[in-house]
Amino acid sequence: MSAERNRPSDVVLDMLRSARSRQRTARSLVSAGELFGYTGNTMRVTLSRLMARGLLESPERGLYRLTRQTDALNHFVERWREGEARVSAWNGDTWLFAHLQGEAAKNIWALDALGFRPLRATLFGRPANLSLRPAALRTLAQSIGLDADVLLLEGTPEGPTDPWRQLWQPEEMEATYRDSLARLQASAAALPRMPLDEAKLECFRLGGEMIHLLAKDPLLPNAWLNAEPRRQLWQAMLAYDAQGKDIWAAGKADALNHMPRPQLLQETA
Repeated sequence: MSAERNRPSDVVLDMLRSARSRQRTARSLVSAGELFGYTGNTMRVTLSRLMARGLLESPERGLYRLTRQTDALNHFVERWREGEARVSAWNGDTWLFAHLQGEAAKNIWALDALGFRPLRATLFGRPANLSLRPAALRTLAQSIGLDADVLLLEGTPEGPTDPWRQLWQPEEMEATYRDSLARLQASAAALPRMPLDEAKLECFRLGGEMIHLLAKDPLLPNAWLNAEPRRQLWQAMLAYDAQGKDIWAAGKADALNHMPRPQLLQETA
């Protein structure tokens, strides 16, 4: 997801996702949209469309909250906060495999979000270094859209697996971690000198980009890359998230659990 992706639906969903009460008034959502240059009419139309798509519900007039469907994806996104606790040691031989019955976009998206890559036409795989065991991984995968009939299993493949490593381009991932960390640190230092509205936009855009990177990170094993830059980026993002929360909540009683950031809906949605 690009840092420039700030659709009206992004603003609505992430303001709701970030609210301490998990719900907000229409007035506060319209006000947030205006910060990004959207008119009140555009925001009200967006609210209606998100209701029609089943992503929002209105428990009472003028009040909106996320539906259970949307909250499941939010749970997946929030796992970025667990950092390196999401991985375990890898013996170098055991893999996780997923066999698709078709090519539904939501299945491919869910597997990609969990770090799987296509090994053959209908076979996806990844190193078995996740802390989640297969049953728990299946539950998480289905919560973000994987069909129940997709087979998930753990095993040791026959033949060489070294060529598969480049499907993840680990050297490029390391470089991305280092570059992202530098950008995050530079932004954190600059935020206190920015006007409040400009600082809010900076947090939303850059913070969203970083959380997208961490939430969908394939969490490759240490045998394939140096995981220290990934750990440093995660820790820096925790601090940046706290800094952004204070900026977004400045002067307002309607506090946030954390700063808003662009949503992580399936790109096909």
